Amino acid sequence: MFDQFGDFKRQLPDRDQDETADWVKSLDSVVEDEGRARAQFILYRLLKRARQHNLGLPPLTATRYINTISPEQEPEFPGDEQMELRIRRMRSSSASSPG
Repeated sequence: MFDQFGDFKRQLPDRDQDETADWVKSLDSVVEDEGRARAQFILYRLLKRARQHNLGLPPLTATRYINTISPEQEPEFPGDEQMELRIRRMRSSSASSPG
């Protein structure tokens, strides 16, 4: 199982408290001077860059879509599922047929 904090645990205690404080101070400054949205953008870009360097960070959310309806609350399918399955099969077989 992936331990997202594994590498961080090995760095405790902080090996360079001054550098860490500089990063935290910089983030605080961006939030104060430029706002939360700018700070979020910068953090997103840094996390994306960290992934490009294969730093083993937990995955970023790939989409903002969240299904707010549970499967139990979804309405019944309005069409004929068996008929639609037959249509999909006919389309796929005609697409793969030569001619």
